[in-house]
Amino acid sequence: MTSTRLTGLLAGGALILAASSASAQGPAPFEFGYGHLNFGIQASSHDLSQSTGFPIYEETARIQTSSNIGSTAIFDIGGGVRVWRQLYGGFSFSRGTNTNDGTVTASIPHPSNFDEFRTATATAPDLKHTEQAIHLHAMWRFPITTKFDVMVGLGPSFYSVKQDLVTGIGVAEMGNPTTGVSITSVNVERRSDSPVGYNLSADGTYLLTPRFGVGGFMRFTGASAELEVGNDTVDVDAGGFQIGVGGRVRF
Repeated sequence: MTSTRLTGLLAGGALILAASSASAQGPAPFEFGYGHLNFGIQASSHDLSQSTGFPIYEETARIQTSSNIGSTAIFDIGGGVRVWRQLYGGFSFSRGTNTNDGTVTASIPHPSNFDEFRTATATAPDLKHTEQAIHLHAMWRFPITTKFDVMVGLGPSFYSVKQDLVTGIGVAEMGNPTTGVSITSVNVERRSDSPVGYNLSADGTYLLTPRFGVGGFMRFTGASAELEVGNDTVDVDAGGFQIGVGGRVRF
């Protein structure tokens, strides 16, 4: 789902909820602020492409690594306070981690023939990807009934992105004289960045008691991290479409 389409859906939903609130039974109790604890999934996936070089045989070998950062479970906690009328200022802290295998393709110079390159492939297993983010948002509340309301908002997101990247390989020549080459090891190091992104979100709450309830949320958030490997830079997308459910508290 594109960010433009999701923004349209959230805006349309807000208009419908605003119209519905005019005939609602009255607002749910909401004196000062709210808190939430959610468990969910980040459904989006991102392709990761990395290119780096290293010196060998007085030339430069090139390593191409490709992988896919798939969907992952997330933990989300936060809250907010009323600022003015139905406007609330809030935050959410979310975290998700997953691992994926990478495909490594190397172009390796010949040890004795200048400017002659050979191709070898290998797998980089269990490349770990971690995202942590603090989402700040201004939320507008739409009371639907005495027990149910919806909040819609947006704001900046402050990410911490960590990713395992391939920094080098070990090679072995085959034959005497050389007839081929193979990759014997893959060197992996973790790199990190702290990009700033954005978030659009909607959160619904159904109260089971005057203070406690259950609810669900959906959020679209994104940021782009730049990770350095030697003299090369790897772009890593973070965030995506998130959805989850959890507990709610009002105070």
